[in-house]
Amino acid sequence: MKLFSMCTKYFFILLSSWCLLSCANKDAQESDDLALKNHLPTTLIDNPNTLSNDSVSSLHTIGNLTFVDTVHDFGRITDGEILSYDFEFENTGKKEIIINEAKASCGCTVPVYPQYPIAPGKKETIKVTFNSQGKKGNNEKGVTIQTNGSPAVYTLIIKAQVE
Repeated sequence: MKLFSMCTKYFFILLSSWCLLSCANKDAQESDDLALKNHLPTTLIDNPNTLSNDSVSSLHTIGNLTFVDTVHDFGRITDGEILSYDFEFENTGKKEIIINEAKASCGCTVPVYPQYPIAPGKKETIKVTFNSQGKKGNNEKGVTIQTNGSPAVYTLIIKAQVE
């Protein structure tokens, strides 16, 4: 009787584990499916950080953003002012550039970037808006730009002395 009770106990433990794992796999698959619907297909992204050794020689044919400047200083401004600056750039590479994300270091800074592929030779801007409300003193805010180019990550900086 004791052996039967122990076997039954292990059976229920195994059955419970199997149920938990199968539910977790279903949730992971649904999450992956949702991610694929909300992002660009990876066939459009030719990121040098993911290239195999065989294709490293193709790095010279990748897209590249060349910015006119990557730092802008608004100078002295009054608390509460909302200012914007357009960071100009050109795709100086050989392939289209896709900006995957532009992320600010602070909620007071908002980047707006092109949501479409940027052809070689094409010039565009990334508009960065800074809200100085409650930000008295020296301010330096960063915006990280992630692309499918080389380099894959760029950083833009805005500065201001809020009085």
